[in-house]
Amino acid sequence: MELEFFSRFIAALFAMINPLAAMPVFLSLTAGNTPQAQRKMAIQAAIATVIACFAIAIAGKFVLGLFGIGIDSFRIAGGILLFTIALTMISGARHTSSAGTERERATQENIDNPAIYPFTIPMTVGPGTITTLIIFSEQASTSPVKMGVFAAVVLIVVGLLLAALLVAPFLDRMVSHSARTVSIRIMGIILAALAVEFVITGLRGSGLIALNGM
Repeated sequence: MELEFFSRFIAALFAMINPLAAMPVFLSLTAGNTPQAQRKMAIQAAIATVIACFAIAIAGKFVLGLFGIGIDSFRIAGGILLFTIALTMISGARHTSSAGTERERATQENIDNPAIYPFTIPMTVGPGTITTLIIFSEQASTSPVKMGVFAAVVLIVVGLLLAALLVAPFLDRMVSHSARTVSIRIMGIILAALAVEFVITGLRGSGLIALNGM
């Protein structure tokens, strides 16, 4: 059971944070900075991502309860959101939840240190990542072992993100655009399947469809 939880969670969180896709974004935001400054920003972004992920995991369910939102309703809404993000990944577009609005993108050039904003929030820890964290943290709350697995997955994925950002200047020249495109589309398909499962689980939990699917 914990292995299944691990595989599903790491696939979903990796697809949302997406270290490979984050590399060119990070390079574009930190263009003109020295290599030392870029490394410092990469570390700051990783630390901010870890803090944001655990804060959301801890407070997410409380916030839902504060607004009277059931976890099954959130699964349905979150699944729909993740599915729309997955479709943009498959089509090659960027969803506005992570790319930002036109006004937000217009202000990015004037930001001295983009490690926190806009790279971490809303690009890395956007609505899709928040949805994923809340849904899986609710599942992890049923078992101390799953809680440990949850924490391990967050650290693993953020560790991969940090590694990707640190070597981004080198990998950007080595990894072809086609390879990045194919990997993003594969992760989009996986995310779409997980999103559908979230919706089905939410519908079953709310009693809108029977457990046997009939």
